[in-house]
Amino acid sequence: MKMTFYGQFVAGEDQESIRPLIRHNRAFGVGSILDYGVEEDLSPEEAERKEMESCTSAVEREGSGTSKREKQYQAHRAFGDRRDGVVSARTYFYASEAKCDSHMETFLRCIEAAGGASDDGFSAIKLTALGRPQFLLQFSDVLTKWRRFFHQMAAEQGKAGLAAMDTKLEVAVLQESVAKMGIASRTEIENWFTAETLGVSGTLDLLDWSSLIDSRTELSKHLVVPNMQTGQLEPLLSRFTEDEELQMTRMLQRMDILAKKATEMGVRLMVDAEQTYFQPAISRLTLEMQRKFNVGKPLIFNTYQCYLKVQPLPAVSLPALG
Repeated sequence: MKMTFYGQFVAGEDQESIRPLIRHNRAFGVGSILDYGVEEDLSPEEAERKEMESCTSAVEREGSGTSKREKQYQAHRAFGDRRDGVVSARTYFYASEAKCDSHMETFLRCIEAAGGASDDGFSAIKLTALGRPQFLLQFSDVLTKWRRFFHQMAAEQGKAGLAAMDTKLEVAVLQESVAKMGIASRTEIENWFTAETLGVSGTLDLLDWSSLIDSRTELSKHLVVPNMQTGQLEPLLSRFTEDEELQMTRMLQRMDILAKKATEMGVRLMVDAEQTYFQPAISRLTLEMQRKFNVGKPLIFNTYQCYLKVQPLPAVSLPALG
């Protein structure tokens, strides 16, 4: 096998065996991105079952509550086996939190190998390997709804159709709208719109990486969406279980551990693009990692699927302000 397709597509089995190939490629101006390519031996039926279970909340399975998730961000059996038609990279299916910890340990070893094999190492990770994909679906749904809401607010201020960077919303009008929706008290809202919080870009973001990875943070409080008819905020799901809250936080904590390891090793970390229904959340979380870790030099990289007609915007919590 090593003399045929293995030798063609696999760089090596460990840090020592990949070093000669990396050096050889670098001599010709070719860099390397280390990826973990071992596939699980799952039948299509097993893959579909795991995907449906991991992408559906307890409320939805029991039928005991309400869900406001849009169709494109719900689990569908027809797309249960995400390996179908994908030949370029490993596909991960959620099994347990222990399995996600195991995937994280593998990524940590890849980062160490990339750092030990070259001075400008590059390692790739997939967020679906680090936690239950239900959170990525729900977060993508929330981001999409908020983007739609801010497009509507821009239209009400006569700024429809402008490019994202050119859409400047009036602060006073935005404050009034946010207050009516009950997101926070007027005093809290006024504190958001300061020179310190807006920065030089003039944009405001309600998410903060340190808060997201804090075990005391209830992430379900972020999964709320605006109701266009009532003007009120509503939860995406009527309730989240304690396990679901913990699973969401642990996914983000695993991301943080990998980013810190990459920083320590001087390895650039590429967050791989995945299915379009996960991508708004993946891009958004990658942006938060970039804000924290891309300080002295770029370490965290996002992946853009250039063949898409619509690119998922990474920052849609609140737009630019005029």
